[in-house]
Amino acid sequence: MFTNTKLAASVKLACALSAALAVSAGNHAFAQEAASDVTDEATVEKIQVTGSRISRVDLEATQPISYIDDSYIRDRGMTNAITAVLDLPGVIAGVSPQIGGNTAANGQALGQNTINLFGLGSQRTLTLINGSRFISSNSPVGGGGAPGGQVDVNNIPVALIDRVEVMKVGGAPVYGADAVAGVVNYILKKDYEGAEFSYDYTSLNGIASDNSFRALIGGNFDQDKGNIVVALEYNETENIAARDVPGLANDWGSFTPAEGDGVPNADGVVPNNQVLLVPDPRAGILSFSGLVTPGPTAVTNFGLGQWSDGNFYQFDPAGSGSLVNYDRGVPTGNSVWASGGDGLNLLETNTAREGYERYNLSVIANYELAEDLNLEVTVFSNRSDAGNQGYQALQYNSGVFSGASDALSFSTSNPFLTSASRSQLEGLLGGEGDFYYHRGWTNLGQREIINESSVNSYRAELTSFFDIADRTFDWALSYQKGISSVYSQDQGLNIPKFFAALDAGINPETGEIDCLYNYTDGYEGGFVAENHGLTNSENILGAQGTCAALNPFGTPSQASLDYIKYNDQGQTRVEQSILQGYISGEIFDLPAGGVGFATGFERRTEYAEFRPDGSNELEGLSDNQTSGGYTTQDVYAEAIIPIFSSDMDIPGLHTLSIDTSYRYIDNDRAGQDNIWAVGINYRPIEEVMVRYNVTETVRAPAITELFLPVVEDSQFATDPCDERNLDSGPNPDVRKANCAAEGLPTDFSSIAQNASRRGFTGGNDALENEEAKSMNVGIIYTPGWAEGLDFSFDYIDIELTNAIVDFELTDIMNACYDATDYPNRFCDQFEREADGQLPALNAFTSGYVNAAIRNFKAAEYTANYKNDLTDYPVIGDFFDGDDGALSFRFSFFKLIQDEVSNTGFDFNDDHGEWGNPDLIANGQISYTIGDFITFLDINYTDRTSRDVEQTPFQYIDENGNPYTEIPSRTLFDLGAVFHVSEQVSLRGSVQNVLGWSPSPKETAIGRFTYGRTFNVGVTARF
Repeated sequence: MFTNTKLAASVKLACALSAALAVSAGNHAFAQEAASDVTDEATVEKIQVTGSRISRVDLEATQPISYIDDSYIRDRGMTNAITAVLDLPGVIAGVSPQIGGNTAANGQALGQNTINLFGLGSQRTLTLINGSRFISSNSPVGGGGAPGGQVDVNNIPVALIDRVEVMKVGGAPVYGADAVAGVVNYILKKDYEGAEFSYDYTSLNGIASDNSFRALIGGNFDQDKGNIVVALEYNETENIAARDVPGLANDWGSFTPAEGDGVPNADGVVPNNQVLLVPDPRAGILSFSGLVTPGPTAVTNFGLGQWSDGNFYQFDPAGSGSLVNYDRGVPTGNSVWASGGDGLNLLETNTAREGYERYNLSVIANYELAEDLNLEVTVFSNRSDAGNQGYQALQYNSGVFSGASDALSFSTSNPFLTSASRSQLEGLLGGEGDFYYHRGWTNLGQREIINESSVNSYRAELTSFFDIADRTFDWALSYQKGISSVYSQDQGLNIPKFFAALDAGINPETGEIDCLYNYTDGYEGGFVAENHGLTNSENILGAQGTCAALNPFGTPSQASLDYIKYNDQGQTRVEQSILQGYISGEIFDLPAGGVGFATGFERRTEYAEFRPDGSNELEGLSDNQTSGGYTTQDVYAEAIIPIFSSDMDIPGLHTLSIDTSYRYIDNDRAGQDNIWAVGINYRPIEEVMVRYNVTETVRAPAITELFLPVVEDSQFATDPCDERNLDSGPNPDVRKANCAAEGLPTDFSSIAQNASRRGFTGGNDALENEEAKSMNVGIIYTPGWAEGLDFSFDYIDIELTNAIVDFELTDIMNACYDATDYPNRFCDQFEREADGQLPALNAFTSGYVNAAIRNFKAAEYTANYKNDLTDYPVIGDFFDGDDGALSFRFSFFKLIQDEVSNTGFDFNDDHGEWGNPDLIANGQISYTIGDFITFLDINYTDRTSRDVEQTPFQYIDENGNPYTEIPSRTLFDLGAVFHVSEQVSLRGSVQNVLGWSPSPKETAIGRFTYGRTFNVGVTARF
């Protein structure tokens, strides 16, 4: 394998430190840490392992750590820092939610990537760069995964990554709050000499393509006293519409069967909660061209909205203004959703992937200021332009909605009606009259959301050492400052102007179609501004004569679009400053060796603000700015205490050491906390290592959770008293009794399941730290009889209490009706009307509270083997020394428990349910011969329950058969690398090489694929 000389030396040194960086897929490290001892301290320098500030010879830790090196990333054509860790079982990408009721926040997280260990939430995974925190880009009004200080790893240049260390569980006593699930530490290249240029092209099955250019240049200066390395990257990904992805366009959904379509159980009864798998789900409450009804309600499944001739009608989707038949599809038993037809298809307006362009500039420079004093400066200056092309309609109107989203009423005298449509409507109405209009207004143009973000960070660190009593102590003092800025722009609809533009007639002065506002004195008096002085009655519609009439039945004019639309803008600014220092060394000797010790301090300030432009108030939404921050001042200490060593020659006690760490946290918002960890590494014999660790840690409340203002919000609700949900919940008998006490009948059907309700939600500045207790125990076996072979097993247990949860309407209602102390405080947080329905407005109050509990248990298994073919047992005799090397790595992640309660009594363990499988397994098989490497990656997801609380005959497949499971999935990726010369390497890979595609059962739960993905790339070194 040809590599840059200096880089090769660096990698070889890392490999010498641990077999973990040598047990690999091909020539790449991708493994648990090694069990072998490294004893030649004369040739191997001490380094720090993630989770400690104490330099050591070996990479042994009391928690499981996985390592990925740069060649693994490069050979697979990975162009994003998150992709490297997603191949590890138990690591997933953070989700990017958007907080409701504030559209200016909608673009704040476009294109971001955050890391989520164990699915415990990205806010509970601490991401580091070179062992230090990094500035977050997470907006205080909604961002990358959940409220918190998550790092957008797009800011880490792939070419600069030397390796990634992923510590499962722990790290908080050394690094501070938030490391509940663990730590992901990106170690970047230093002291690099040479130049490297890379290009990768990726095609997602012809649907879209990605391009990545990377440059890495470094060298020494001033007689080798200093070194500087510069990384430049450009990445481009295309926006993908859901309708362009075959696995999404061919959608399936699960809905209550229509009468007569249900499948009876063994007793001949169709369960109330039964749902049937149906293709092409569409909402029969509106259409994209405008569903026309004689009354204000359109629910076509139930025949509501049907005209006297027995038909449903809509305006021509081609925009001609003609009235055409509306196909309501095949009705289901759900009030809204049908199969097929002309109803609302959400996939026509959804985005599968957001596109972006990203520019990264990173510089790492170090200089020897004096013989024993070194200065290192790290600078990041990154920019990203992301966009969602915007397929969502700017406005939806339907009779099942309320307020400005209710069905619109028009007269048959409307001048935009064609004569044929007018005649047809008046014939149906029996003369002139009014009709109602239900539409998703996609004809108003794309709702494009753009995001321009920048991240600037610098860090300066002084390092040196001093001697006391013949002992050497290292010290480091650093300061870093980071600022991230996110500008987003969305398109909004000025509702008062929208209504004024629709209210058209014939202007008597011009004889042309015009807004009534333009020629009717006092018209604007009907529009009263109640938005905190942003607008007033004199200008809410603009100057008289500026209104441009909007054709609701055909193609709108550009003038009308310009009149009713506006740009909605928001600006996020996040600031972080950290001053920290530590001292480490061996403080005294024990018979088994020196006691390593480190102590340090950290003062960290976090601040974030979101400033909207105020235009959301034109839509009647709360649009308050958000700002806040906190400072934490911490001190910490850790020690590694050797009890027994191998040279003591004690049977059954080859080595034994104890790791301890402690941190005192003083957060000026969340208060004081003590966090600690104690671990043991024990080798009864050289080939076996047992590790054990216990940690108590905390997660600090995020700025969002503390300071988010109370705003209006729209939410759907899975009403526990709906007949379809009465048999669900932790105790159905309790739920039924409480719903009966509410006065609701057993056949109650809640409209909140299909039509959103409006209420209020916000932050809570009285929040406390979340608390977590974790334990891991593991064993590593490296048999002496098979060089290059090792096995590991780790058991992980995390108990999270006082967790911060954003109580949504469904959570509040479940907490009310599933409790044995009904009625409780949660029952006061929502309203019901006389008929049992939640009101359309002022229906609920939700927000952040310390309430949730989560119990997580899992096990990880790994097996690694790498050797020349000639050295393989049994088969080795069939090969000679020129036949290359073959390596295997298999890892298994077994989920044992994932129990969650938002209230303390409604525990729900959904492990084994879709999205939370019991077993995930990965495998890497690699063959190397000379300058050629080929590899096969295998990713397996075990079959799961459709619903862990499912009842018999609840789920029916597309063929009318009951089912309880989602099938397993196995994906295969195949690739190869050829080193043409010492300077040039070529690579190529195919992901999903067998072309796996989801079944209807899988599509219904959101599982999809782009199909085969092809990558080709080249790297040139000088």
